[in-house]
Amino acid sequence: MKLRILPRIRALAVAVILVVVIVVFQLARRPEKAKERSINLPSSKVLMLPVSGHPQSTNSFPTAAALSPGGRYLAVLNNGYGTEDSGYQQSIAVLDLSSNKVSDFPDARLGHHAHQTYFLGLAFSPDGKELYASMASRTDPTGEKKEDDTGNGIAVYGLDNGRLTPQSFIKIPLAPLAPGKKGNADDKGLPRGKTVPYPAGLAVLPGDHGNKLLVAENLADDAVVLDRDSGKILERFPLSTAPLVPAVFPYGVTNTRDGETGFCSLWNGSGIAQLNLETGKVVRIIPLLAPKLSTAAGSHPTAMLLSPDQKYLYVTLTNSDRVAVVDVHAGQVAGLLSTELPEEKYGGTYPDALAQTADGKKLFVADASADAVAVFDMSHFASQQTGDFAPEKAMGFIPTEWYPTALAVKGDSLLIVTGKGEGTGPNSRVLQQPHRSSNHPYICTLLHGSVARVSIQTSEKRIAELTRVVERSNLMEARAGQKTLFEGRTNPIRHVIYVIKENRTYDQIFGDLKPGNGDPFLCMFGKNITPNEHELAKRFGVIDNFYCSGEVSGDGHEWSTAAITTDYNERTWEIAYRGPEETLSYGRGEFGAKSLLHGIPDIDDPGTGYIWSDVARHGLTHRNYGEFISTHWCDKGLTKVSLRAGVPLPSQGSCRQKVVHQGQPLPPNVGEPHGSRSPWPWPVPMIAYAEASRPTLDGHFDPHYADFRLDYPDQLRMDEFMNEFKGYVAARESGHGAELPQFTLMWLPDDHTAGTKPGMPTPSASVADNDLAVGRLVDAVSHSPYWNDTAIFILEDDAQNGADHVDAHRSTALVISKYSPGADVRPFVDHHFYTTVSVIHTIEELLGLPPMNNNDAQAPVMAPLFSGPGDQPPFTADVQNRENGMIYTMNSPDAPGAKQSAQMDFSNADQAPAAELNAVLWRDRMGNTPMPKPRHVVFP
Repeated sequence: MKLRILPRIRALAVAVILVVVIVVFQLARRPEKAKERSINLPSSKVLMLPVSGHPQSTNSFPTAAALSPGGRYLAVLNNGYGTEDSGYQQSIAVLDLSSNKVSDFPDARLGHHAHQTYFLGLAFSPDGKELYASMASRTDPTGEKKEDDTGNGIAVYGLDNGRLTPQSFIKIPLAPLAPGKKGNADDKGLPRGKTVPYPAGLAVLPGDHGNKLLVAENLADDAVVLDRDSGKILERFPLSTAPLVPAVFPYGVTNTRDGETGFCSLWNGSGIAQLNLETGKVVRIIPLLAPKLSTAAGSHPTAMLLSPDQKYLYVTLTNSDRVAVVDVHAGQVAGLLSTELPEEKYGGTYPDALAQTADGKKLFVADASADAVAVFDMSHFASQQTGDFAPEKAMGFIPTEWYPTALAVKGDSLLIVTGKGEGTGPNSRVLQQPHRSSNHPYICTLLHGSVARVSIQTSEKRIAELTRVVERSNLMEARAGQKTLFEGRTNPIRHVIYVIKENRTYDQIFGDLKPGNGDPFLCMFGKNITPNEHELAKRFGVIDNFYCSGEVSGDGHEWSTAAITTDYNERTWEIAYRGPEETLSYGRGEFGAKSLLHGIPDIDDPGTGYIWSDVARHGLTHRNYGEFISTHWCDKGLTKVSLRAGVPLPSQGSCRQKVVHQGQPLPPNVGEPHGSRSPWPWPVPMIAYAEASRPTLDGHFDPHYADFRLDYPDQLRMDEFMNEFKGYVAARESGHGAELPQFTLMWLPDDHTAGTKPGMPTPSASVADNDLAVGRLVDAVSHSPYWNDTAIFILEDDAQNGADHVDAHRSTALVISKYSPGADVRPFVDHHFYTTVSVIHTIEELLGLPPMNNNDAQAPVMAPLFSGPGDQPPFTADVQNRENGMIYTMNSPDAPGAKQSAQMDFSNADQAPAAELNAVLWRDRMGNTPMPKPRHVVFP
């Protein structure tokens, strides 16, 4: 009996061992659970990783997505700068939902500096065999300059087993301007009465209309129906409401299933147009939270989605944090949905994409600026007939990667596309060989989008937990131990001076500063060039973990003055920086000024406003020196009449000479002493007059203070500021007259440099000139009676991707006051993570202002920089680089990179290609030392 049992025991033991081995083997093969981590973003928010849906990387900044008719494929339109993986071309990615694999298809016609770009439109043909994408062009709108130029139109791709191949191109001709209309875009070289169409959103008309496309023409203020086969325009819907075109900026289009009714969202028109596609008539314009003041920032209607029963049309109002629910039959708003987070007191969520379950019960809204998807239960939605809409709240939120831009639903899958993924992320090659590479990839090329696939059922079960993650990501949970300004003491600050400079990283300036986390190898403009900034950091606090919120000046100045960008800015700045296919003026330029003059809102104005408006609304005084101001120059042709009526122009018509040459007398308001002779070896341009690009700045700016121009020395800017500051000092000392405004905004741009362009200041001269202007400012304030109650903040608008051993967003920041921490033994170093938004929040706290939006409401304040006893002595400027002549040195024709610099456009910040300019600056300062790649790894 025992002999029979023993083999069975042995067999059982072997079986058990085999089972254990198999289990262990399977456990070993099972993917390890993703490690939880967080990434601090330059927006001052935090990505809590991993997010739901296993995001996969795409090419740069996707703006649109389309689900194929059979539901197998999701196409994603990448209209950003282009990454190294795509050969720096724009592309369309295809997600195969059967395999969950993403394939990317770059278009050779959309390489760097191409004369066309993808924009906002993407749609499948009814049979799913073709894919249509809008392609826009400003630099060659008719496609005649080069062989690969397409002009404006619709690119047609064939889709076969998940692979895209270019098939044809449907050209869209120049659009006619209606009688009495004038083009506001750069229409130079176009036939009279014509403008650039710039196709945006598109839709394929169904059924018998299946060979027709409905297209929004973004810069022509109209929509068109065109024949897919012949390319002929069958109907044109004029949507313009102003004498200038564009004014309303048509964005997206959609249509009813019968193909009879279409809708077009008016990005800058605060409404949607209802179109009769049968008769070719505009039925009505439906207003959607239009502002009372015609020049106020609009609500920005963008994405649209018809409910499954086509009873309602959902419209995201990106600039107003709302979704409008439009009754299709009645043609009016039936209700509003709020996309704000729980307990959110300030706006800025930016809803910009929509998707809905097949039964219509769940509506998903992408909150771009909150890095989340809002979930609404529409099963109990009831139309509100009173017109006094109480917005409905979301049932919860799903966390996403950075800046979601497009959504789709297939069965239980919610497909989430983000514009910036995990951000620029670490550059592993730089980590391995930090000083070896001579290549220098531009910051835009390191921005990847992403696409995630989230289970709707699972998310609904976890919605409370997921919502808490979103709240933590947006810093909306109470943080224990967070310090406050002055830690219970009375706040003595009554005045803030806020200085914005141009485009330097921390290591470029402070790499040689000790203490502080700098890399001397990367220091290009060290203590000998910037002695004032070095001494100011040592005296008032070294801030070595500060990051610019903007990637470039195009978004950097908005972050620096509004603590947020606009959806228009985010969806266009990469297009503008890869080639001039979009305006580079944004909020500071003539384009917006013209619009406002004609009663049209500037499309680049954030709904939550700018800091000077916040100041004014709360009864405080403010003064502006150069920021959002347009200077007119005597050597550029004097305009007889200002663009803006009513702006005092005390120096208009006073151009006795266009420039001042070396040795000639300077104007009486500048120079040391005033009216002295120019020591600069290059011709110094003279100011004709200046005007504000915003009506809210009228009467609050110095018309003698210059905006961006690199051959105009920062010393002259500071001379002009000193003229007014001396008056403020006299007023305080005498008790009569206007004192220093409570908020002063100043632009000191010359550290941007003009590279080594012959006849312009050398890079060292520009940076040293800028440094001395900063030193003179602090010297004057600290030796005045305002030293007791004034704080000075100095930062760069962006770091412009220069060399830095920590991160290419990391930059310099100085916080200066009598209450800065002492430096008796050694300099005070603040290692806390700060961004541009932190600076703005700190300014608001000092002046007793409420935040403008949810970004600055939650960003940590810079409390340690105000922890001193209040005994900081006055600062004396170091004038060594004026005495030794450094600030007066000029580039020679044989300077390194002179020929390359001579081809660059320095008429405005970032008009010159930043990557090439950085390489020129490196070679000028560092010789033949190989230039390192930038690192991108914001501290977790």
